[in-house]
Amino acid sequence: MPEGSIQETKHLCNRAGFGMTPDTKKPTIKSFFNKSGDGPIDIIPKPELPDTVQGDRKQLLKEALVKSKGDMMKVNLAWMDKLRTTEDPLREKMVLFWHNHFACRTQQPYLAQQQNNLLRKHALGNFGEMLMSVSKDPAMLQFLSNQQNKKGHPNENFAREVMELFTLGRGNYTEGDIKEAARAFTGWGFNNIKGEFVFREKQHDNEVKTFRGKTMNFAGEDIINNILDDPQTARFITRKLVTYLVSPDVKGAEVEVLAQSFYRSGYKIEKLVRDIFNSDWFFNKEFAGNRIKTPVELIIGVQRQTESKFSDPQSLIFFQRALSQLLFFPPNVGGWPKGKEWIDSSSLTFRMTLPQLIFHKKETEFQAKDDGDVNSLRERKPKRDFSMDVDWENLSKRFSGSQWEVYDKAEGYLLSQPTSVQNKELILKFSKDAKDEMELIKSIFSGLMSLPEYQLC
Repeated sequence: MPEGSIQETKHLCNRAGFGMTPDTKKPTIKSFFNKSGDGPIDIIPKPELPDTVQGDRKQLLKEALVKSKGDMMKVNLAWMDKLRTTEDPLREKMVLFWHNHFACRTQQPYLAQQQNNLLRKHALGNFGEMLMSVSKDPAMLQFLSNQQNKKGHPNENFAREVMELFTLGRGNYTEGDIKEAARAFTGWGFNNIKGEFVFREKQHDNEVKTFRGKTMNFAGEDIINNILDDPQTARFITRKLVTYLVSPDVKGAEVEVLAQSFYRSGYKIEKLVRDIFNSDWFFNKEFAGNRIKTPVELIIGVQRQTESKFSDPQSLIFFQRALSQLLFFPPNVGGWPKGKEWIDSSSLTFRMTLPQLIFHKKETEFQAKDDGDVNSLRERKPKRDFSMDVDWENLSKRFSGSQWEVYDKAEGYLLSQPTSVQNKELILKFSKDAKDEMELIKSIFSGLMSLPEYQLC
């Protein structure tokens, strides 16, 4: 296979998934599509709420909160396991994108699971249908306070974020539009027992409203359809998705071509993603190895590239917290940081020591930053075993050869761009005394994964 083909394979696997795996052949763009959806996460049964149980209400609420944290951890670990094992990496990559785009927190595990499956269902489907479904999703309605949005006392949180963060982007609506949209969304809520959307007609403002220059008796659905009718929504989503899958440096003219096609398609997400991957600039060298891996991409990538998993799943909670990306707990409605914001001197140092913790059972005194949320997840204390169950014997067979040959194969497999001659010589120096092939591949993998270059994809 020519060198260019290897680079293109890595680039496609990085952007459409979580990197190459030992079994990766030369994939086509088509091979990442037309999947079944890889099934939902279904780990938490619908919980009984305290109101359905007789007894001391304060004690029941306390017990429910303790159980809620345990169930939220189950949902988190279930998704992390799906990310590790999925045969549909593009869909899960897109679920991560939408999870950040529609950033949301809830203390109710069933609602978190339900929203995650909603995003999975629509991840490569129709954006308009997904927007309408997310707008009626109980977790989102709860998070953005629309349960309290009532006739005569409109709550603007939901209406504001629908336009600012989910569709049009800042500067493409007025404060008056927010107020009128909030009136249209009055009465949108959910049933606490069933976890289902309900329209509370008596709480809905049924008077005429003026939204973005149009006057009529807007309902919530009308607001969403009005927003979808505006090509600016297609531009906003396209730019954000191009930044996620390629780079923020893609030319505006290229993004506009994609956005117009996306709009004309009726917001078909799969078509947009295909168009991005099939563009004549997707494989440009300046877009390869220029993107900092998010913490979840890093954690999942290490596992997929070594075909392994953590001995104790609690390690996944520690690493998510330590690297500041705990799934289901975005820092705010705007989502997680982007690009270089993921890296500072402390986080980069910790990222680079990760191979020592997981492959060599080293200890760490690193303390995860407290996100200030008392309902956030916490791993058990004390936590010292972060090891992974890696089949080094199997990997050594796949990367067999002399020390130099093993290094070249591993570097081509793990790094988006070659490292410096000095780093190569250092890794070869530390691995030259390996007693067998298993120790050799372990030493070389550890060395390569400890480099700053491994943080890029």
